[in-house]
Amino acid sequence: MNTRWFHTVKARLMLASTLIIGASVATSTWMVLERVEQRSAQALLELERDNAERVAALLGQRVIGLQRMLRAAAGVLPPAALASGSAAAAFLDANPALGVNFANIYIADAQGQVLAVHDGSRATRPDLNLAGRDWFRRTMAEGAPVVSAPLVGRISREPIIQFTMPVPGKGGRTAGVLGGSLRLASRNLFDDLTYAGHSDVDRVITLVTDAMGTLIAHPQRERVMRSIEAEPGLSATVAGWVAQGRPVEPSGFVAREDGRFIAFAGVPGADWLVFRLTPDAELLGGLAQARREALLWATGVALAGGLLVLGLLAALLGPLSRLRERALQLQDASIPSDAGWPQAAGEIGELGLALQQVLQERSAGEQQRQLLLQRMGSVLAAAPVGIAITSQRCFVLTGTEFDSLLGWPAGTLVGRPAGEIFAAQLDYDRLGTEVGLAFAAGRPYFGEWTFQRRDGSTFWGRLQGRPVEAANPDAGTIWLLEDVTERREARERLSWSASHDALTRLLNRSAFEERFTRWLREAREDGALRAPATLMVLDLDGFKQVNDSAGHAAGDSVLREVGMVLQKLVRSGDLAARLGGDEFALLLPGCELAVAAPLADRLRLAVSEVGVLHEGRPLRVDASIGLVVVDGAAAVAHAAWLARADAACYEAKRAGRGCVRLASDVAEPALA
Repeated sequence: MNTRWFHTVKARLMLASTLIIGASVATSTWMVLERVEQRSAQALLELERDNAERVAALLGQRVIGLQRMLRAAAGVLPPAALASGSAAAAFLDANPALGVNFANIYIADAQGQVLAVHDGSRATRPDLNLAGRDWFRRTMAEGAPVVSAPLVGRISREPIIQFTMPVPGKGGRTAGVLGGSLRLASRNLFDDLTYAGHSDVDRVITLVTDAMGTLIAHPQRERVMRSIEAEPGLSATVAGWVAQGRPVEPSGFVAREDGRFIAFAGVPGADWLVFRLTPDAELLGGLAQARREALLWATGVALAGGLLVLGLLAALLGPLSRLRERALQLQDASIPSDAGWPQAAGEIGELGLALQQVLQERSAGEQQRQLLLQRMGSVLAAAPVGIAITSQRCFVLTGTEFDSLLGWPAGTLVGRPAGEIFAAQLDYDRLGTEVGLAFAAGRPYFGEWTFQRRDGSTFWGRLQGRPVEAANPDAGTIWLLEDVTERREARERLSWSASHDALTRLLNRSAFEERFTRWLREAREDGALRAPATLMVLDLDGFKQVNDSAGHAAGDSVLREVGMVLQKLVRSGDLAARLGGDEFALLLPGCELAVAAPLADRLRLAVSEVGVLHEGRPLRVDASIGLVVVDGAAAVAHAAWLARADAACYEAKRAGRGCVRLASDVAEPALA
């Protein structure tokens, strides 16, 4: 072999070109794929946590559904069914739909004696007493539904969970229990949530445990009632959960252990925990395959480039000046890559051809990068949550679910301004400020905003964002979007229920006292109130006779009508509340006595028109009203003002009822 060839310019250029092409393509490809894999793994961790929260929420909804069904049945359970086993059996036989979702349904009296059990086909009357069971005692003591810990059933001898619902009796006492059993080793509400994949496509495993880690749902039913600490591949995750005191929270947690994503979240409405186990190869396998393919392509391109350089160097010798001029025009994209090169043989001609090849390979590298972007788009399209990437306040990549949430055809948001999906421009401006602060602090951004679909409709969405590169803002931002409209509406309904009386829809006592105290604090100026207010306490006269004669339902109707009277007579800024029983209160800010006294008289007359018909004759109520002017004693607590108004109301009752009395005319308790 002629060793002199290795010392020629052609050989050196060939070797240098091969190394440069191979190193540049391999390095850039490796870095891009490494970054994509890291970001994808993080996004998938968040995705798996959201999936665990979603499964836990779904299971919680089912538990609540079962409890609602039991509550509805308990509400219509006749008193005879708690006194007679035959009546209890007749009730269960007449309502077979109760057993659709339970292995059996039973009725027990207050002493724990089971009066009847329905197993789905017929009702029986076993000799069984539940008084010693903890879940039965809790139901009777608390008067609230209970979901038991997993246990072995006395009848079925299988692992079961008990759902109990108190049966209301007279005087608000619990007269008995209506309950249902779920068999954990046979068909139940967990079957479509817990499964083990047996194919190359489906390998996700879902487990359910109670608060102590006892398995109540497992795709391998023989593992039910065992501890999750014995599950293979979960030792580190479970040990961390135990070390934290076994928290059961609706907000999910996620970890990566033994080649799997492990996500878990608490079940609302039950003291349970949902675990989802997903092999990371199922989610990241495509990226690993892309890495291998890209490296093979890089090797092939490098070898091909080196061989082409070797073949072209023999024809590259030519006019050097023309070659230099053309080389200086390499960055001019308007000139075709094959135009302007000297037609020369030798090393100069070969060099010109090699430079043309470099241009072509640069285009091939760009195509390869586009292919990688297409693969990223495929990953986003398969994700069950909305994912998008923005740069310079515009969308550069969007997932199918993201487009669907916003009502846009797939891919049509790419290139459009990100602010178009917000219902208000002010919201988008505020988002930019909040995101900047979060990223500057080194943490991801979380927030809820109103978004606008393409058809103009809006929804509440939970937005999560993190930078593609923390040190490079121009690299863009990855966003996750989820529709949380129903979740927000549920929170708002719960907030309203906590501060209002369900019967009259007025403020309840605690909310009234809290807002009264806040008004006293905010209305002060230099130690005194800026403007007086009038406080009224109203007590119904004759309400007990309505309850005793016509029943509590009629009494509730009277209370609702009185509530409507208060709402019609007060202003939007006034506070109206039901303090309890037949006692109501009004706080009228900025209302002086000259206005409040006639209003109290109109209120008394309006209440006197409220009543019900009983046995052909009307039963009516009157109102005794006590007034107090909340004036300059700004340091006085709300309780003292209520005490003065209550004393005036009591004096009105003593004066013959159906009267109005002012606190200044009464020997009321001293302010303190």
